[in-house]
Amino acid sequence: MDYPLWVIPGIGGAMVIAVISVFHVFISHFAVGMGLYTALAEKKAMNSDNPEAMKFVKRTSGLILYVSAIIGAITGVGIWFSIALVHPAGTSALIHNFVWGWAIEWIFFVLEIVAILIYYYTWDKVSAKFHNFVAWLYFIGAYLSLVIINGIITFQLTPGKWIKTHKFWDGFFNPTYFPSLVGRTGVCLMLAAIFATLILSFVKDMDVKASFGKFTGIFGIVGIILTYIGFYWWAKAIPANVAGEFLGGNETLSEFFRNAAILGVITFIVLFIWTIIIPKRMNIIVAIVLLILGQAAFGYYEFTRERARKPFVIRDYMYSTGVLVSEVEKLNEKGILSKVKWANPLNKKDKLSIGEAVFKAECMICHDWYHFNSKPLFSSISDDPDDNLDILDSLDGNNLMPPFVGTDKEKEALAFYLAKLAKEREKEGKNE
Repeated sequence: MDYPLWVIPGIGGAMVIAVISVFHVFISHFAVGMGLYTALAEKKAMNSDNPEAMKFVKRTSGLILYVSAIIGAITGVGIWFSIALVHPAGTSALIHNFVWGWAIEWIFFVLEIVAILIYYYTWDKVSAKFHNFVAWLYFIGAYLSLVIINGIITFQLTPGKWIKTHKFWDGFFNPTYFPSLVGRTGVCLMLAAIFATLILSFVKDMDVKASFGKFTGIFGIVGIILTYIGFYWWAKAIPANVAGEFLGGNETLSEFFRNAAILGVITFIVLFIWTIIIPKRMNIIVAIVLLILGQAAFGYYEFTRERARKPFVIRDYMYSTGVLVSEVEKLNEKGILSKVKWANPLNKKDKLSIGEAVFKAECMICHDWYHFNSKPLFSSISDDPDDNLDILDSLDGNNLMPPFVGTDKEKEALAFYLAKLAKEREKEGKNE
């Protein structure tokens, strides 16, 4: 089906998805880890017979409710809304292939929300044993939700045997499913510990601060170790040419992957010092620093994972332009504009008009004219159409760019249009 492109001048659709996703992914992983943290912490508080310890656990449950059930739910809907507008073809493919997976995940999500509401609003109203049981129900619902979503996310980068069979389980249990699940489980524990330090920083009882500080530190350190094990395994499980991009092949990707690793180590050190060595000195400044470090480290990894998937939405199946790998040959004969009818030029005999239409169909999903991701575009193109033709012919050599798809006439028109953009850009630069 032919879907129109949703354009946001100056920002770009991909950036909208990224901004919403950064917050949602961070919150969703925290919610999973905090479920386990709260269930274990409540059990620990019950054994300590310390009212102040139980107050600490109650505050952590409030954090789950307000951050996860409110902000997490809103950003979750935001992701669906934005991806459906920015890339409806890719969204449609994921829904059609994993419709039952999504349906099951929504059941777990309902369990998660109902459990946290019951848990938070039944403090001191039900038996301690039943209350703790509800905490475990929340964690089970949240973690199983991650188990399902992990299969769909990893499928996009490593669809594995699904490319040939198109079977649900071949796509779900793909080559990076288990490495990613281990790594993301670790991230969940790490983020839960980091968020718990926010609550710990306000605890006045030094015995509770020391005891739960060390508990939090061990919880977070185990998470960081699992994170490194999982993502090292993940890096080994993806195709060698993809791994090569963020292990030195691409400067930006390599820098982001390196930053994720370095920030993870710094997070480990800060967490170890202020929870294991000097837990009584935990304060709001350290907690905020940990929060920033954790989000930055995870954010750098998420950027690397998303960017490493380029030039595909689903690797070896669908390009970022929405063109299926299987239809490239046909479109090279009939033309890209035979598929992307919404971009068809008003004047089908005018080369500039055709070139602009081809640009909308093949380039604008990733490159705005003058704003979002325009720098790499204008640093490559020339005001000479012949030079641009050479660039378009060599796109196959760039692992992060989809090949040009279309007829020779469309390619020439695009080269002509890119030359016009380059001249306009050069003229604007001289006038500044």
